[in-house]
Amino acid sequence: MGLEQANYPVANCGSSISRIATNDADIFARELETSLARLDITSKSGAFTGRMNACRGQSASTALLSATPLTAERTSEMVEGRTGEDICKLVWQIGGRSDIEQAGRSVTLQTGDIGLYDISTPYKFRVSGDFKLLILGFSRSSHAFSDRVLIRDADRHNLPSTGMNALKSMLMTLLTDPETDDEGGHIMSCASQLASRLLTERSAPLELPFKMEMDAGELPPSWHKKILNLQSDPDLTPDKLAQEFGISRRSLYNSFAGIGSTPAAYIRTVRLHTCRKILESKTGASENLAGLALDFGFKDQSHFTRAFRREFGVSPGQFKREKTHS
Repeated sequence: MGLEQANYPVANCGSSISRIATNDADIFARELETSLARLDITSKSGAFTGRMNACRGQSASTALLSATPLTAERTSEMVEGRTGEDICKLVWQIGGRSDIEQAGRSVTLQTGDIGLYDISTPYKFRVSGDFKLLILGFSRSSHAFSDRVLIRDADRHNLPSTGMNALKSMLMTLLTDPETDDEGGHIMSCASQLASRLLTERSAPLELPFKMEMDAGELPPSWHKKILNLQSDPDLTPDKLAQEFGISRRSLYNSFAGIGSTPAAYIRTVRLHTCRKILESKTGASENLAGLALDFGFKDQSHFTRAFRREFGVSPGQFKREKTHS
């Protein structure tokens, strides 16, 4: 499998999405440098395969990457003289195992663990198994934890699990759902702020207390009701939703970050579940799918079909047929 790459500009938000797949470790290293940091990559298996979805914003970058076993090293030559790169990386171990070494410290990340490291200091990753990592990079220069230990384990250091799960969910949605591409810049800005606040809460809870804006998985009932009432509006956008709620766009994104989602993703989920209920109803067999898609704000039937399949695992046509014959 050769390199497959597509870069999608994100409207008005200063970020871009890239998606690559390659069996060349050198190409993988070059793409990592573009999205995250310059690294020496050494494959530890006979046949290398690597995949990466990445987003670069103005204030942060994120990537979901997977590959066969490898060693990734940022050497002293790579960081020498690069004083402007005051960036730290927050990493979730989604699969496999990583051993990280930096500044005389080491940590082993198993599936579900979280680590933190600084790219202005040499470090080495040794990754075993078919690993998968979610990485968020953001500036640490202005944050209260900038002089703290920069390698952590979530279980051992009691990082706020609710907030970390919300942050992880928000980034995974951005990197795996093409329909959120146009929210990239706003999501990245919120992710950087949320990561900073979560880490600051752990480092100095008395100085900078942090409370999630809402409980995980919950929105104010009035918000959910408003979205239900507006879901058939094809022009329902995050901007319009912020106006309806009487809050700023930034506050809207921060609020949805608290439940691990984005405004557009939440609107789409509400619409899809409403469409599913309609198809489950007594009149569902007679529903025209193209008309249903347009009635609930989807551009066309093909967009509706892709979104429905991602949400429920089957196409709306197949779902309708199964309900008709059940």
